Amino acid sequence: MPEPAYSARSHPEGGAAGTASDDAPTAMPPRTTPLEVVPHGARMTATPDGDRMRVALWGELDLDSRRLLPDLLGVLALSGSGIDLELDAVGFCDCSGLGVLMDLRTRALGQGRTVTVRSAGTAVGRLLDLTGTRELFEDPLHRPGPSADPARDAMPDATHTAWPTAS
Repeated sequence: MPEPAYSARSHPEGGAAGTASDDAPTAMPPRTTPLEVVPHGARMTATPDGDRMRVALWGELDLDSRRLLPDLLGVLALSGSGIDLELDAVGFCDCSGLGVLMDLRTRALGQGRTVTVRSAGTAVGRLLDLTGTRELFEDPLHRPGPSADPARDAMPDATHTAWPTAS
């Protein structure tokens, strides 16, 4: 005799949910192994560093990362002068992730504090460069000055290349 299939849905004939049905099975077979859920998104740790807080983020900075903003704001409140971000372990960052960083920066500036990016991986670095926002997260006391090569300083920035026009 075949095993009955059980469904959590009620049957169109008016039968109760969870009763046997002669129709095709509607329930999944029971799992024999535990279901593993791999968390996505970003994780963070925060440690005091003088009057600042050092925050290391890893994982993915995307739309789901907005859930970290309250924690980041809490860390900001604990700091004296702001937050230093270590983003070199972030493997993915899109504009939603950048939005979280920009919101954090805006709140920090409103409190007389700063947010700096101390280190960034390829994903974050590329996004900061493409959007022209890298300088917003630089330490104002440690901004790089002009290089030793004046000819190099006179060259246009690669992100603002002027394309030749057709004559």
